Amino acid sequence: MQTFAPSVGEALSRAGVVLGPADRVLPGVDAALARDQKIEVLRSKEVVIVINGERKSEQVTGRTVDEVLKELSVVSRGALIAPAPSAPVDAGDEIVVAQSVGATVSYDGNTQQVRTNVLTAGGLLRQLGVVLGPYDRVEPSILAYPSEGSTIKVVRVNQAIEKLQSKIGFGRKTESSSTLELGVRKVRNAGVEGVRENSYRILYEDGKVKSRTLLDSKVIREPVAELTLVGTARPSLKAAAHQQTGKASWYRQPGLMAAHRTLPFGTVVRVTNLANGNQVTVTIRDRGPYIDGRIIDLSDTAFRQLSPQSKGVLNVKIEW
Repeated sequence: MQTFAPSVGEALSRAGVVLGPADRVLPGVDAALARDQKIEVLRSKEVVIVINGERKSEQVTGRTVDEVLKELSVVSRGALIAPAPSAPVDAGDEIVVAQSVGATVSYDGNTQQVRTNVLTAGGLLRQLGVVLGPYDRVEPSILAYPSEGSTIKVVRVNQAIEKLQSKIGFGRKTESSSTLELGVRKVRNAGVEGVRENSYRILYEDGKVKSRTLLDSKVIREPVAELTLVGTARPSLKAAAHQQTGKASWYRQPGLMAAHRTLPFGTVVRVTNLANGNQVTVTIRDRGPYIDGRIIDLSDTAFRQLSPQSKGVLNVKIEW
């Protein structure tokens, strides 16, 4: 036929060929159609298979006895077969196979029931086209004789080298800095995590990890510690020509700074706790406090130089 059909299935449809649910097409219906393509439709038919006296009806597409036995995974080597393996098979025919044993073969996630008379499990696997890898294992043994009802299992064994990287945490260290005010902290160098690489030999059985052996471990990037500068500098008061007394409170700010209602920003002020004589020098960088009786707001760092923060408010003298 001449056709523009893109696939085997479409060509059959355009030719009016209706496929039954068990019919087989060579090549498959999804195969792309090529020039001078030969398409073979194998019609399904019901036949009776008798294996060691057990009768069973099967839907097959094989054209000969041999093709039907292969289609049904019946291993017939050395068995008595009637009619002959080359005989054509029609619907309703009966095929008799004798002297084989039934066994279950499990491999690659598949379970296959077979009839066989081979001497060893290895021979049966070869007949089924199951190729064993260098590390594969056969249970119970590759030399075991398949008996009626026995199970032969192929365990796929593979090895692989796997490299896994993990993070190495970085340390932290501090360094005093005379360029930063007391109470101020500044990260100079950010920490960098290191990287460790571990090499493992992984043993897989049927795709699942059976064992993991560490072969090598090495650091491919050293961690870098985080460096934080901690301020130690204190403002210096050169001379004190003015003074004021009142109450001091605190607010959360870094360094030795304070808030005053009128003093210019940058003014260095010495603050004395009148209760214990403790002193601290601060720099005015903010405005406030706006509560009657309070003359200065100190950063929490500065306040702690005079008294515990739990005091809240102190009677102080300020000088500038």
